[in-house]
Order: sequence, then C-alpha cells, then structure tokens
Amino acid sequence: MGLGNDLSKFIPKDFGKKKSIAKQSSAVETPCTEPSSAETELTKTNVTEPRDEIKQSTVAELDLPTSQHVLLKRHTKAVSALAWDAPGDSIVSGEHGPSINLWDFPTMDHTFQPFGTIVPYEGQQTRAIKYNASGTHFICATSAPRAKLYTRMGRAAGECKSGDMYVMDMRRTNGHVSGLMCVDWDPQRDSRFVTGAGDSTLRFWDTERMVQEQVVVVKTKQRGKVAVTACAFSANGSMVVSAQCGGISVWPSKGPFVRPVQHVDNAHSSDTSLAFVPASEHLFVSRGDACVKLWDVRNLKTEVAMAEGLVGSESIAFSPDGTLLLVGLGSGSATPNSEAMVAVLDSSTLNEHRRISLGEPGDVLSIAWNSTVNQIAFGLSTGSIAITYDPALSTRGAMLGITKRSRTYVANTSTGPIITPHSLPLFREDRPVSTKRRHDKDRADPIRSNKPSMPVRGHGKGGVVGVNETQHIMKSIMKDTMRDEDPREALLRYAQVAESDPKFITPLYKETQGKPVFSEEVDEPEMKRRK
Repeated sequence: MGLGNDLSKFIPKDFGKKKSIAKQSSAVETPCTEPSSAETELTKTNVTEPRDEIKQSTVAELDLPTSQHVLLKRHTKAVSALAWDAPGDSIVSGEHGPSINLWDFPTMDHTFQPFGTIVPYEGQQTRAIKYNASGTHFICATSAPRAKLYTRMGRAAGECKSGDMYVMDMRRTNGHVSGLMCVDWDPQRDSRFVTGAGDSTLRFWDTERMVQEQVVVVKTKQRGKVAVTACAFSANGSMVVSAQCGGISVWPSKGPFVRPVQHVDNAHSSDTSLAFVPASEHLFVSRGDACVKLWDVRNLKTEVAMAEGLVGSESIAFSPDGTLLLVGLGSGSATPNSEAMVAVLDSSTLNEHRRISLGEPGDVLSIAWNSTVNQIAFGLSTGSIAITYDPALSTRGAMLGITKRSRTYVANTSTGPIITPHSLPLFREDRPVSTKRRHDKDRADPIRSNKPSMPVRGHGKGGVVGVNETQHIMKSIMKDTMRDEDPREALLRYAQVAESDPKFITPLYKETQGKPVFSEEVDEPEMKRRK
C-alpha cells in the first residue's frame, strides 16, 4: 500500500550515523592511492576542486609543518646525519665525508650560513650524530673506531678510546676495533651513551671520565664478526635495542649482558634502523629492505604491524606526540629522485596517510623533527638540508633568519681625483744620499762585513773546540818540540839499545832462527843496471 508524499518524508530511509560513515569514506580515499578509471573521469569534470579540498583538510588534520621550507646549502656531499638540540635553536649536520657543520638560527640571516665547521677525523665518513637530552653536548660517530664528544659550540669535550685489534675476545679490550655504525644517548642520564660498531659489540660509555662502563658482545648464527647497524634506548632508559645482520635483540641497559632478553632472526634482510615510539616503553619501529615493521619488546616472535613498498634509505622519525611516523623515500639506485618524497604513516597501525613532496631533487637520507619549534629537517642526497615549517604551527627556529638581511659595509671613498704635486719629478729635490747608515748596517752584519769568528769560550759547540785562559798559560810553559826534531835521528837514537838488549821479537827466535843473510843484489831491470 503506497504512502502519500506528505507522510513518506517523515519516515527515515537509512539507519546509523551518517557523519561517521562520511568520515570513514574520506579516510579510505587517501591521496597516496592510485585513482580508478571512474575517478579519473570524474576528476576531469567537476570533482577536481572538492578533491583538492580533501587533500588540504588531510594535511590540516595531521598538523604537519610542511607548508613552507628553507634550504641550507653548505655540504658538498650527501647529508647522512642530522641532530637538533632541545630548544631548537641549533642543528648539527654531517655528510658522507669528514665535515660537520654547525648551524645557529638566532644568529643567521637570510643567507643561512653555518657558524662553524669541524672535522672529527680526517677522511672518515660521518654516520650518526646525537644530542643529549639537555642539548649541552652532542656525540659524533664516524667510520673511525672512536666516538668524539663536542659541546654545542663545537669545542671538543672528550674522545673514546680505541681497542686492541689483536685481542680476539672483545670483552678484554676497552674500545672498538672497527668503524662505528650507530650511537644513542641514555634519556635518563646526560653522561651516558651507547655505541655500536662493526666488531659485533655494543659499548656503554661515561662522558665524565670518557671510559667504557660495560660491553655487550652480539652473537648471531653467522660466523665471524657482524656489524651492529643500529641501537636505540627506550623512553625510560631501561632497555636497549640493537640490530645486526638483519636480526633484532633487546638488552637490559644495566645488565646482565650474557644473552638478550628477546631476539628475532631475519627481521630484515638488509641494514636496519631503529627508533622507539615516543612516550612508549615497549613499542619500537625498524626499517630495512623497503619495509617498516612495528615491534613489541615483550614479544618479538611476530611484528605488530608492517608497511611495505617504502624504497629508500633507513631514515625514520616520529612526531613529537608519537602518533605519526615519517619515512624518507629514495630511488633505490645510484640515480636520485627528481623530487624528494616523504611518506607519512600512522605509528600504531603503519597505515600510510599520504606522501609529501619537498619540492627539491634528491633522496631523503636523514630526518629530524624538533618538538619545541615544531619544524622538520630533511637531509638530502644532493647535499642540501630542507627545513619545513608552518607559520601557524611553528615558532622560532629557521623562521628567525628569513626576514634578516645581511649587513652591508660601505667604504668611505672620496669623489674626485687626489692631487699630490710634490710627488712629480718636477718638484722633487735631489738630496745627497748618505752612506753612513748603510755602512753602519753592513758593519753590524757579520756575513756582509766578513767578520772573523771569535774563539769559543768554555765548552766547544758547533764543531769548534772551546778554549780558555788555562790552555794559553800551559802552552807557554810546556812547549811541544816534537815538530822540530828529525824523526830519523829520533829512531836511530835507540838502535844500539835495541841491538844490545832486545825485548820483543828477536829473543823469541834466538835459538831456532839462523843468522839472516841479506842479498846484495838490487831488484832492478837488466837494461837499467847496464846503464
């Protein structure tokens, strides 16, 4: 039985919350997914503007400070490491080379130049840089076996010791014997940090004495030494996670270090990077072989979540509240991307929200997000550093130098020619040149004046025998007359004594040796004797 038009409009046709359904449908249609053919036809007609509005609303909901960016150009090689200090006023950057640049935003102008450059070890690549929690010091890990500690102004504050490479047991040496791979600070102690290297060890250090506190030898199924590619402290500093040879191990930060608390093999097939979720004691993220995995330290048998298809380096960074995860993307080959891209993931499910373009060429190799100024620094393979910000969400930081102009110094130059008439030959007076001053100068110079060398007093030096007054007196008293005597007469003086009283050779052969008979002939040629 049909109903009238007046009555049918009061009867509901759908049940449920329409607003929530609309939100779910908009969340599924993320801008990073590929549009279908039907969507393509719609976007060509009238849906272009509403689709752009959806993208803008998604960025606003995520609260990403990526609306604008500035470039810091000083490195000549790919930027491999970045670190903010706690207030967000300065940043430290390292490259695939020995140079480390120090940037201070309050003192910068619009040219954005670093205030200092340091070289920890000549010819060694920078692999990791980390600030401590208070921002007073930062530690630098290079391909050398020793980590170096610096103040925030770039002054060297300490250096770790290197171990003995001839010792087989790594527990018996007080330092790394191969190049460093990673470094991280204890969030509860500003004077303690951990380093990982290619000698299969994690070593804990004390910055007050710069000595090794504890050592962890990482063991895997693979024979020989393996490189510890990543290490990270938990938020409360009670645990340390390490990645080596595709596996992941969980260690208590205060020991014992006989065996890990949790371990999983073949978590990744390549080098891995690690990062704990902020304000979480159990969840951490690992990245390697083009995928990102979420783990729980209480159970490493299976991952909590996984996201695939993220090709690039091992650069990851969390948002200050820990709800978002930024993953740097790359080409995966020697040729970098024409446009640097970053994937934004949900940290709890690893679902991809969207991908952001930085508007600059290259691959993203390092990421650092500062919570105080709410700005993100991206290290690119082209040697540039892109710092993104949003004027409505960010404060200070890189925004301080945008409006500052560099100081220009104008020299006071007088207009018009400068006339000096007395310098002309017409007005120059010929004065007699005095040679006395030159003569006195030549006399003072012992080389030019051929001054004889003075006798050396006391001990001799420079190959010259020293003399004194006693020598002159003794020479006048005891005269040496040997040079005035004839040597032949001096020898013949003892001829009769030697014949009458022989003492050396003649008495020995007196009984057995006959009387010597000497030839009177002269050994001369016959022709010469005839003459």
